[in-house]
Amino acid sequence: MFKEVNGKKRIFYLDQLRALAIMLVVLAHVFRNFSNEFAAGTCQWYFSTIWVDFAVIGVPLFLMISGCLLLNKDYDLGFFLKRRFSRILIPFIPWSLLLPFLLMFVNGYDVSLSSFIHIYLDKQFWFIWMLIGVYLFLPVVNSFVKDMKLRGVEYFLIIWLAVMVLGILHKYPFHNLELSYFAGYVGYFVLGYYLANKKFNFSDKTMILIGFAIFAAATLFNMHYTFTVGLEKATVVWYTYLTICPVLQATGLFLLFKYWAEYCSKHKDTFKNKIYSFFKDSFAFKIIFAISTYSYGIFLVHYFPLNTIKYIGHNMIPFFSWNPVIWLPLNWLAVFGIAFLIVYICNHIPILREFSGAH
Repeated sequence: MFKEVNGKKRIFYLDQLRALAIMLVVLAHVFRNFSNEFAAGTCQWYFSTIWVDFAVIGVPLFLMISGCLLLNKDYDLGFFLKRRFSRILIPFIPWSLLLPFLLMFVNGYDVSLSSFIHIYLDKQFWFIWMLIGVYLFLPVVNSFVKDMKLRGVEYFLIIWLAVMVLGILHKYPFHNLELSYFAGYVGYFVLGYYLANKKFNFSDKTMILIGFAIFAAATLFNMHYTFTVGLEKATVVWYTYLTICPVLQATGLFLLFKYWAEYCSKHKDTFKNKIYSFFKDSFAFKIIFAISTYSYGIFLVHYFPLNTIKYIGHNMIPFFSWNPVIWLPLNWLAVFGIAFLIVYICNHIPILREFSGAH
């Protein structure tokens, strides 16, 4: 379950989940270039579109992992804010300032201050702005978790999920009932902490099955929605992050990874542990660890190869309209691989290391 790296113990299943999360985030941005090229109902459209129902788990997993590591901790408020914001903003500022220049070129905008401001404030970095807001509130949540323990966490999550259900039913806000403190992305932080620390009265093997069942059922439900509503509207639709389906998908996957790790740590001679050991004790670990370590940097940087390849696909070589079974994975590998390489190079150049986003 733990892996020692450079004298520090790391929780291996969290590294696995973080590496998976960033791969899914990149996939979320790549698949759209293909799904928009095909008529709804065609085989190519189905193949291109199905990936959104997996990609939607990436952001929730990132937030849940952060909740595991940041809640129920003793820290000085000033130190926490300085550490968190320096980790976010130092890499974010230079990459976010460079991206508008690329987008002005590939999107044909006028090179002007107004275009720069418009692009800079556009939605591509919404995740960072959301994260800054959550971090500002997190010390309050941390104090609540420390004082109220898991019982208080369960109370928070019940209301958070209720607010989410009301939102799906278009019943939130409900009259003048003020529940905004329980709404939003902060719930994923609390959920991640809860799943990492709650001791369920089932065996590890049973929890693996429960996790897989929750993940599979929620994913199938999301696929049903994507295909049925997508066909009606002739576009790509999915349940967004603050709806119950992604919550259940991320919960199931988190439980699956966690209890697989716990089961294998207790049963060394099983086939499950052989699979687990392949990822934990072989060269595969170096890949997983590197992706996990570079995940934030990859997120910041992947917009550069993503938009460059998008420009090529729409203006030079029309591979977005080619067979997506082949070209969608290749496109994803290219975007992810180039972003990884850029972060790797930056992390190995002393003057650029601070901006790599590696941690």
